[in-house]
Amino acid sequence: MNNQLTKRQISILSTDETTLKLLGAASTTPHFSIEVLSDATSLDDLLTLHTDVLIIDDQNALNLSAIDLCKIIRLKNEEVILIALADMFEQTLKILALELGADDYLAKPANHLEIMVRIKVTLKRMYVIQKMALEADEFKFNDLYLDAQRHKCVVNGIELKLTNHEFLTLLHLVQHSGKTVSRATLLQRIWGLPGDEQTRPVDNVIRRLRKKLTDKQSSSQIVSHWGHGYRIEKGESCL
Repeated sequence: MNNQLTKRQISILSTDETTLKLLGAASTTPHFSIEVLSDATSLDDLLTLHTDVLIIDDQNALNLSAIDLCKIIRLKNEEVILIALADMFEQTLKILALELGADDYLAKPANHLEIMVRIKVTLKRMYVIQKMALEADEFKFNDLYLDAQRHKCVVNGIELKLTNHEFLTLLHLVQHSGKTVSRATLLQRIWGLPGDEQTRPVDNVIRRLRKKLTDKQSSSQIVSHWGHGYRIEKGESCL
């Protein structure tokens, strides 16, 4: 199995000279190979780009916000690490960015050392999650079947389409069925964020999971235990 220290490709989409100058300082790192994408790069090019990390500046030749680009790219590519850069840091925008698929959201000017550290942390977290999934194999709970290696969820014989974070959250709840899993634990294990982080990605993923389970008429329910966390339980059949 590859480990998190394998040399990785970082691609930068930006027309901001300051950003490019600051990030270019990391181009000699032994663990990363860095390329600046051409101003002629199209949206289709981004969607088919083979890279490990994509740093998207709000200032780019496509004239789309970093958050919008993260949303578009994440729908096509669950694997690439997406880092959004914005001129100003706003908590609400960070929340939105994480919800729409960004792995991190930073204010400019971008400190290349901080970005490299965050990328390494994200890669390490992904490696741990992948290792956990390989060890987990398959799980069944009530009317749910989860194949951890293929990131596949089936409800009553019908495949349920889930994002990466949705699948991993549901997997963690099923792995610990019968127990309440704290929000802080999910933040740390799935997002690699501090347990006291004041963003709401867990809450929004839980909300989406509940809707998707209901839409598939699943009798599996994610129950909130206020002040403690979430637990998956068997409820009344929706059939």
